[in-house]
Amino acid sequence: AFDADGNPTKAAQGFARGKGIDVSALRVEEIDGGEYVTAEVFEEGRQAIEVLAEALPELVAGIKFGKNMRWNSTGVGFSRPIRWFLALHGDRVIPFSYAGVASDDETLGIRPYGSPSHNVRSVEEYTKVLNNQGVILDRDERRAAIWEQVQDLAKSVNGTVLADDDLLDEVTNLVEAPTALMGTFSEESLKLPREVLITVMRDKQRYFAVADANDKLLPYFITVRNGDGEHLDKVQHGNEHVLRARFADARFFYDEDIRTKLEDQLPRLGTLAFHEKVGSMLEKNERVAQLAEPLGDLLGYNATTVGIASQAGHIAKADLATQMVVEMTSLQGTMGREYALLEGYPADVATAIYEHWLPRSADGDLPQTKPGILLALADRLDTLVGLFGAGLAPKGSADPFGLRRAALGIVQIVTHHNIDVDLNEALRITAEHQPHDVTEDDRAAVMDFIKGRLEVWLLDGEAAHDVVQAVLAEQYANPTRLVKGIAELSDWVSRDTWETTLDNFARCIRITRDQETLYSVDDSLLQEAAEKELYTAYQAAVAKLDDSSNVDAFLSAFEPMVPAVAKFFDDVLVNAEEEAVRHNRLGLLQHIGGMAHGRADLSRLSGF
Repeated sequence: AFDADGNPTKAAQGFARGKGIDVSALRVEEIDGGEYVTAEVFEEGRQAIEVLAEALPELVAGIKFGKNMRWNSTGVGFSRPIRWFLALHGDRVIPFSYAGVASDDETLGIRPYGSPSHNVRSVEEYTKVLNNQGVILDRDERRAAIWEQVQDLAKSVNGTVLADDDLLDEVTNLVEAPTALMGTFSEESLKLPREVLITVMRDKQRYFAVADANDKLLPYFITVRNGDGEHLDKVQHGNEHVLRARFADARFFYDEDIRTKLEDQLPRLGTLAFHEKVGSMLEKNERVAQLAEPLGDLLGYNATTVGIASQAGHIAKADLATQMVVEMTSLQGTMGREYALLEGYPADVATAIYEHWLPRSADGDLPQTKPGILLALADRLDTLVGLFGAGLAPKGSADPFGLRRAALGIVQIVTHHNIDVDLNEALRITAEHQPHDVTEDDRAAVMDFIKGRLEVWLLDGEAAHDVVQAVLAEQYANPTRLVKGIAELSDWVSRDTWETTLDNFARCIRITRDQETLYSVDDSLLQEAAEKELYTAYQAAVAKLDDSSNVDAFLSAFEPMVPAVAKFFDDVLVNAEEEAVRHNRLGLLQHIGGMAHGRADLSRLSGF
C-alpha cells in the first residue's frame, strides 16, 4: 500500500477511492500477525421494508426451472404464470412488482373453491386462512398427514403401503390440500412382474402400491388428490381408467419383449452409443464381460464366481434394447433379471445381471453376490477409465456421464464387503481393455478422482477430519484397508498415552523432513549407547511388521520404542560433525519415520 518513502501507491489510492474515502483516512492495523491497510466506512441503516422491496424481485428472479412459460407482455419466464404476490412485513405491505404483478396484502384460495380472495394482515391470519381451505402450509406436517391418510386406506383392505420416501416427498410437494383416495385394478394385471406394476404406478402416475402381509401386491392403488373429498368417486374413476391404459401398455411391451431372447437383443446395443470415443453400448457390454476374469483374479474369486459373472456379463445390458426398458429406464437390470429367468438362465446369472447396476444412487442398495459385485465394479471401472482416457473427465459441477456416482459406487461396494483390493492395479487391468490408449497420467487422474469421492464420503462419517486425512494420504488406493486404518488410528488418538507417542514419533520426522537423501544405517557407525539402544528397538519393531500391517500394528510396534527415542534425543547429537556419523543417525530416524509409510501420515494430525 505504501512505497519505501511512505507514500501511498496506486493500490492504496484505488482502495481508498473504491471505499469512497480520502487516501489520508486509511489506517494501518495489525491483523492475524500482519500489518494491513484498512478503511473505516459508515453506511447508514435503512428500513427493512425498503431493503426487502429491492431484494424480493431478485429473489423471485433467482428461482430457476428447467422449463419456463411466458404469459404476458413483460416476457418474464417462470414455471407457471404468476397471479399474485402476498408480501408483508408485520402488517405492512412490502411494495414491489415483478413480471407485471404488484405485491399486495391479498391471497387467493384454492381453485376448487373458486379461488376466493382474502386480505391478510399477519402470519397467523395467513395460516388460518389456508387451514380453513384445507391447505397444510408446513411441509413436514403435510407429509405426515399424507402418510397417515395413505396408511389408513391401505389398512382398510388389510394391506400395507410399500414404503417409498422419494414418492412421498414428491407427492408432498405436488399438493397443498391433500386428500388420499383408493382405486382398484384388474387382478389379471398382477400377472405382470411385480417391479413393472410398482414402477408404472410410481413413475407414471405417482400412485402408492399396496401389498398384503406376505408382501404380495394387492389389486389396489392409493393416490393423493389436491383438494377436499367432494366428487372423489369421479376422481377415483378417472385414475382407474388411466392406470388400466398404463398397464395395458406394459402388458404389450412385456409380451413383445419375451418373444425375443436377450442374446438376440444384443445387436441393437450396437446402435446405442455409449460415447463416440469409447464405442457403443454393445462394445461396453463386451468389455465388462471380458473384465470379469482378470478382475475376478485380482479380487481372489474362484472359477465358479468368475464363470457366472462372465455369463451374466455377456447379456448384462441386453435389456436396454427391450421395449419395457426403453419406456421405463428405471427398470434396467430388473427386466434383464426377469427375462433371463424366463429363458432358463440360472438364478445366480439373473441376479448378477440385476446387481451390476447397483448402487443406483448414493444411498441405494448394493450388490450382494460375488458375481454381481464383480460385474458392478467392472462396469464402473470401465466407465471411469474409458471416459477419462478419452479426455472426458468432469469439469466443474457438470458430470453428464455420472462419473462421480460411479466412483462413489466403487468405494461403497469394496468397503461394504471388506474387499481388499489395490485400485491402481484394477485401473491398470481395465485400461488394457479400452479401445484407445490410456496413459499412466490418465490412470493417475482416475485414481485421484476416486480419492476425491472417497474423501468426501469419509468426511461425512464420524471420524475426526485430521485422522481421515492422515490415513487417506497413505492408503487411498485401498478403500477397505483405509477404513480399517481410520478406525485403528481413531482408537489410538483417544488413548491417554497418545500425546507422548505422537510427540516422540514427530521428533523423528521433524529433524529429517528436509533431507533430500534417504540414508542407510550402518550399525558399525553407532557410537553412543542411546543410539545403539534405539537401533535395537527399531529392529525389534520392524520385525513385527509386514505388508499387511495397518495402523494399529505400526503404532503397537512403535510404542515400546518411545523410551529409546526420548533417550536418544536427550543423549545423542544428531548433527554430529563427522559426516558419516551424522548421516547414519539421520538414516536411523528416517527409517523409524518410514514405519508409517503406506499406513498413515501422522504429520497431518493436529498436535504433530
